[in-house]
Amino acid sequence: MLAAKCPGQDRRNWKPEDIFEHECPHCGSWIEFWKTDAKRTCAACHEQVINPKFNLGCALWCAYADQCVGDISSIFMQRPEALKDRLQIEARRYFKDDLERFQLTEEAARIASSLLETEKEADPPVIIAATLLHDVGYPLCQGEGTGEQPEEQARCIREKSKTVAEEIMKDLTLPQGVREKALDLISGESSRDAEDLNLQLWQDILEIARLKQEKGAVDAKPSEGAKPSETELKALRQKLGSENARKRLEQLL
Repeated sequence: MLAAKCPGQDRRNWKPEDIFEHECPHCGSWIEFWKTDAKRTCAACHEQVINPKFNLGCALWCAYADQCVGDISSIFMQRPEALKDRLQIEARRYFKDDLERFQLTEEAARIASSLLETEKEADPPVIIAATLLHDVGYPLCQGEGTGEQPEEQARCIREKSKTVAEEIMKDLTLPQGVREKALDLISGESSRDAEDLNLQLWQDILEIARLKQEKGAVDAKPSEGAKPSETELKALRQKLGSENARKRLEQLL
C-alpha cells in the first residue's frame, strides 16, 4: 500500500505564490524559495537564509516534522515565536487537569514575547523555554508528601520541572547551551549576577504575570480585572531588574 502523502508537500495543491524570490539579508542577491523550504543557502554569499514565509503549521506537532522540513531546531532558534507555539503545546499536556494554573504560564509567555521585541541583549530561546517550562513539574508534585509546606512544594516543583523541561528540550534538539541556560533558570541554579540579563528578565516576567493573576487580569480583556494601585506599581517597579520592564510596566499590565 502506498504511503499517504502530506497535503502540504503535494505540489498539485500549490498556488503560484508558493514559489517566490526573497532578497538575501547578507548580500542582497535574490534567492528562490519554495513554500516547503525552511531555509536555503544563498548562491552568492553561501549564507543560510530562513524562508520568511515558512509556515510551520503541522510541523509544530507532527512526529515526522524533521523528515518533512529538515532540522526544525534551527528554525526555533531564529524564530522564537515558533518555539513558543511548540513549547505551549508540550507544556499544556502537563496541565490538562489544571488549565487554570496554566493560564499564568501562558500570560507569562505573552509578556515575554512583548519584552523580547525590544530587549535585544537577551537570549529569546532561553527566556521562552524557561518561561513556558518553569512550572511543568507542578502536577507531578501533587501527592508527593509536600503537604502545606511552601518551601517543600517549591523545591519539588523546581526539581520536577527541571527534569521534564530537560526531556522536552532534548526531544526538540534545542542546542545544549540553550538547554543549560534555561534549566539553570528553572532550577534556581542560575548565577545571581546583577548583570545577568536573562535572569533579570525572566524574574521580571514572572513578577508581572503574578501581579496580573492577583488582580484577576490573566486571560482577561483590557477592560476586565482590577487595575493595580499606584502603591502596588511602585513596589513592583522596585523589584524589577530590567530597565525595559520598568519602562513598559503599565503597558504590560
